[in-house]
Amino acid sequence: MRLGIYTDPHYSSQAVTCGVRYNSRSLEKIKAAYRYFERMHCDLAVCLGDLIDKESDRALQTENLRKVAGVIRASTVPTVCLMGNHDAFAFTADGFYRILGADLRPSDRVADGRRLVFLDACYFRNGVRYQPGDTDWTDTYCPFEAELRKTVASSDENIYVFVHQNLDPAAEKRHRIANADGINRILSGCGKVKAVYQGHYHPGCRSVWNGIRYVTFPAVCESDDAFFVEEI
Repeated sequence: MRLGIYTDPHYSSQAVTCGVRYNSRSLEKIKAAYRYFERMHCDLAVCLGDLIDKESDRALQTENLRKVAGVIRASTVPTVCLMGNHDAFAFTADGFYRILGADLRPSDRVADGRRLVFLDACYFRNGVRYQPGDTDWTDTYCPFEAELRKTVASSDENIYVFVHQNLDPAAEKRHRIANADGINRILSGCGKVKAVYQGHYHPGCRSVWNGIRYVTFPAVCESDDAFFVEEI
């Protein structure tokens, strides 16, 4: 299976934010990503979150997300989009996928002897879900350990995990999910997980822990060619 992966476009009308994020250029970069994925005959594209960035006007945020959705839907490559913390600052999950399209909402899938597992960590460590206008990129939590344990225990396939925030033990602590250690024990204990793919930490990072590859992809908003093809 061939995957096209990108993360953190942070698309908005602003030319530059945080000194290094070229937000308004991200729409063209997403178009370039899909042209590349099509040339590479990818079976699936995965956006690991933070498609958009906040605007002073809610209507503009909606317009920005619709523009991104238009690019995705113009491609022949089927796509899954995770929500990132910036997406959750602007939209509820239902609102986000109502604009993108319900078919882009991630759900675990099995194909060619591989199981793709998508995790949602847009929660505070007290278990409360992020709400529009109320998020914290340093306070993130995945409340689905029990479900994940059942999934990996019942799976006969090689498993690949996708999440916006970081599970990688090598990532900076403030970028890591609060219960990352518990989730990683589940992943390493089953012997079936081959890789974890993440965004959120814009420089990117790669490491191997307990036989699992942890790949954090660099942010689209900070690079001209931050889109990648992974063979799994």
